[in-house]
Amino acid sequence: MPPPQKTILFCPLDWGLGHIARDLPLIREFIRNGHRVVVAASISLCKWVESEEPGIETVFFDGPEIHYSGKQGAFSEILFQLPKLMRWPGKEKKRIRELTDMVHPDLIISDNRYGARHPGINSAIITHQICIQLPRNLKWAEYLLHRMVKYLIGKFDQCWIPDFPKEDSLAGNLVHQYSLPSNAVLIGPLSRFDSISQEAALNIPQQTVLGIISGPEPQRSIFEELLQKALAKREGKHTLINGQTNGHKANKEMTNPVLMNHLPTQEMIRLIQNHKVIISRSGYSTIMDMYFLNRSIIMVPTPGQTEQKYLARLHHGRRHQELNQNQINGTEFSITIDSPIVPGASSKKPLTFRTVLKSILQNPCQITTIRQERQPFKTASKRLSKK
Repeated sequence: MPPPQKTILFCPLDWGLGHIARDLPLIREFIRNGHRVVVAASISLCKWVESEEPGIETVFFDGPEIHYSGKQGAFSEILFQLPKLMRWPGKEKKRIRELTDMVHPDLIISDNRYGARHPGINSAIITHQICIQLPRNLKWAEYLLHRMVKYLIGKFDQCWIPDFPKEDSLAGNLVHQYSLPSNAVLIGPLSRFDSISQEAALNIPQQTVLGIISGPEPQRSIFEELLQKALAKREGKHTLINGQTNGHKANKEMTNPVLMNHLPTQEMIRLIQNHKVIISRSGYSTIMDMYFLNRSIIMVPTPGQTEQKYLARLHHGRRHQELNQNQINGTEFSITIDSPIVPGASSKKPLTFRTVLKSILQNPCQITTIRQERQPFKTASKRLSKK
């Protein structure tokens, strides 16, 4: 007899679509196993997940907003916003108390929201940011920050890390620079593209470029404007997906490049597979998406985002290529586009969340007793106390 239906409350961070998009396969798997899923997120993320999974329950859960300066390397601006960001876990705990009274969850799954937990309810946090990368002049503080992150992660029953063991890692030092939290479980990469049938790309025009715009303002708009001007000068038919989910900008199909709002997953697949060159930010969700699609991209890190800069360096020359934002209108842009890396055959690893979390997906109450059998990494069976 299957276990009775449980209620799972998903709480993704809203710094773009990356977090909710990578949560989508988990959400669908819980639903497939007969459970009720409620997504608590910003209005834009709720609308997006409703379009991907019609009929899903959503509820408003706001979050911190962060702005990156239009100036190159403006990490100091992020530091100035830290006091505001540090207050958010307390606000999240208060909202979680309200949400638990509303939906009565059996399991809370937070994606990078450290306050999205409740002392009387099982909880898991999804994160790849075990060691946050800092600028060179602040490297001395990285280990201290790592210890603080581990402390916050320890408040949850489990920490689900969407990555492989160190030798095959997509996240590199973001996950494996120091020891993992004692409640950590490596579950393999997560992507909304992991189980979608991919259309074969036939007769791809050699000049086509697809630009995928994402991230916080004002850098999102700066990136869009730079790519729009650069691609307008290039021969061929190109496309820009501007990452907007609010419908503010209408699709402009008569321009070159063609401008489009954010698209449903199946349409995104079609566009990715039918463009020769893909230009995107170097966010970790994008890295995981391209792993599943077996595509190489030109990565343009967001200025001031040390994690994206690190990931671009990590993957440059291995599978992807790095291009600085200030090079988009220079000769380096044309050289990079005209000589993209062509990936070899994809060698998918056996580690997937469906196998690692099988017992939890079927019965969420098993989160405190999960056993990792025949896995090349160690997890703790001890349940950490919640304060």
